[in-house]
Amino acid sequence: LAPLGDRLGAVLLRIEPGTPLDLTGLARLLAAWPRTARLVLDLREPAWELDEVLRLAVDAGVAVAATETDAAPGPIVRRTAPHLYLRLRRTGYDPADLDAWARRLEPFLAAGDDVFAFFRHDAQGESALAALDLRRRMEAGG
Repeated sequence: LAPLGDRLGAVLLRIEPGTPLDLTGLARLLAAWPRTARLVLDLREPAWELDEVLRLAVDAGVAVAATETDAAPGPIVRRTAPHLYLRLRRTGYDPADLDAWARRLEPFLAAGDDVFAFFRHDAQGESALAALDLRRRMEAGG
């Protein structure tokens, strides 16, 4: 990872549905992970949504991804590291939605946290425009 330097934002480790819970393996991985590279856990398997997993993430300074979908709006955003990772996967975001996200993220940014926010891909480019709009709102102070 070192050759990427400051171009490396964060590395996403996806825990796929059906992955058996392995706290010992997770603890070993997090202990071995270089602190210079930001890591994000994307917990797609509900069995991993445990306090023990969150404690390991906090202890290692690892973010836990927050994913928003049409079926699951308004995800819990947990501060487990000095960086956040958002997967904004709804089919559309209107100005009120983006204002709400800007207000939610402002305290994290004010505390000095980095925020990685990714919108879903779409053929029309609406998600890219929403990303730019959210960035403008954040730069304007929410």
